Amino acid sequence: MSTSFWQGRIVGNVQLKMRPGHDRSRPRRSCRSIVALTGGVVAFAFLAIGTAHAHDPQRPGLDAWFKSLKNKAGEPCCDSGDGQHAEAEWDMAKGGYRVLLKNPQRPDEQGKWFYVPHSFVIDKSNLSGVAMVWWWPSYEIDGTMTHMWRCFIPGPGG
Repeated sequence: MSTSFWQGRIVGNVQLKMRPGHDRSRPRRSCRSIVALTGGVVAFAFLAIGTAHAHDPQRPGLDAWFKSLKNKAGEPCCDSGDGQHAEAEWDMAKGGYRVLLKNPQRPDEQGKWFYVPHSFVIDKSNLSGVAMVWWWPSYEIDGTMTHMWRCFIPGPGG
C-alpha cells in the first residue's frame, strides 16, 4: 500500500488536498508576504525619518555640484543627500573651522562645538549659499557620541 504525501478530503464536490500534519486552525502566512511587508516598513522608516537633504529641491541644478564635492583625500562628500546645514564659525586662534553638532539620539540636548580637521574642509566656492557638513555619529559603550567626518564647506563668507 502506497501512501501519498498529500491527503485528500472531500468537501461538497471539491477535493481539498492538505499536507499531513497541516493545522487548519493556524493562519497560513506566506514567507514572501512577511518579507515584503517588513521590507516596506523598513524602507518607509528609512526614508521618512530623518535623512538631512543636502540638495535643494528648488534648485535641482545644484545636484551635479553637490555630487562633485570631494574632501582633500578625494572621497566624495555627498552620498544620497546626507549633508546638513551647519552652524559654523572660523576660530582665529586655531586657524580653523568649528561646527556645532547635535547628538541625533539626544535631540533635546544642546549641541557641542567640534573643530573640523583641515583635510575635510572643501576649498571650492559654495554655490548652495550656506555652510554644510557631512558627518555621521559613532557611539561609545557609555553612549557618548563621537563624530566621523566626511566633508565641510564653509558658507559664502568663509
